[in-house]
Amino acid sequence: MKKHHVLLLGSFITLLFSQCSKQGDLDGLTPDGRKAKTEGMGCNCTESGRKITGTQAEALAKAFAPLLKFDQASPDYPTSVMDVWNATSPASIVCGGKLVLTDRTAPRSMNFPTYYEVQSNPNDPNKVFIDYWWVYKRQENCFADQGGHDYDLEHTVIQVNKATQQAISVTYFQHAGWYTKKANAVMDNNRVAIFVGKIAHGSYHNRNTISFPGYSCSYWGDYRNPNGDKDYVQTTNNLVQMSCSIDQFNFDGNWGDPGKGPLFRDRAYWNYKTCRGTDGLFGQDGCSASDYDQNALIGNL
Repeated sequence: MKKHHVLLLGSFITLLFSQCSKQGDLDGLTPDGRKAKTEGMGCNCTESGRKITGTQAEALAKAFAPLLKFDQASPDYPTSVMDVWNATSPASIVCGGKLVLTDRTAPRSMNFPTYYEVQSNPNDPNKVFIDYWWVYKRQENCFADQGGHDYDLEHTVIQVNKATQQAISVTYFQHAGWYTKKANAVMDNNRVAIFVGKIAHGSYHNRNTISFPGYSCSYWGDYRNPNGDKDYVQTTNNLVQMSCSIDQFNFDGNWGDPGKGPLFRDRAYWNYKTCRGTDGLFGQDGCSASDYDQNALIGNL
């Protein structure tokens, strides 16, 4: 019987991470509203037609920049796209290529950039979506040889009412799924709080201290247990706007197995449903934690 349980758990883990490895495909490839092709690497990068730039974007990104809460035993932290490029085989950095990591040394500095893009809601000029991204060199295995892959891209989206200067909603992304919380329910000292998964780096609204072999591979099982301020990072201190003019974001190939970079994914968040996943613990399960009806659109909140 014990052997049967182990095999069953292994099947669940394999299913979950076959989903996670396809996150780039699930997120889509191109944003709504295209502008003329830009330079940089010279790949087919186009900016969103809803993009807000300049001092307005900078002010919004800084005003609503989230507070990251890392596990007290976090094995790594986000890093810069330049650091990732320096750890990548130059031969793989070509338009339409697939990046190949050559240096897997885990970044250990808590001084890292948070990348962002600000877009306006085409259906409501008072609403904007601030998309915050973090880049990792690698995601380690969560159990035995399951779940690990080179490169990892994670993000969280905060919807803001410009007229009131208040955050409306926060959409947390993890394991190819997501869920949306009311912003006022996830604040810490007037900042949106994001608990970062210890291994898979997904974004969550809460901590998790449950741990046993294999559980960390489940949708909610990634350990996230910060020990106070020393494990917190205030992202206002290092914000960088994403743009096709930055070579790493102009790259249109795959960041290893996770898929396309941020500017080559569907970013029309006003058309996203508030959550994705109703499969339970060992599948996509985002909707179980969402504050809104699963069929509602984020842009209508």
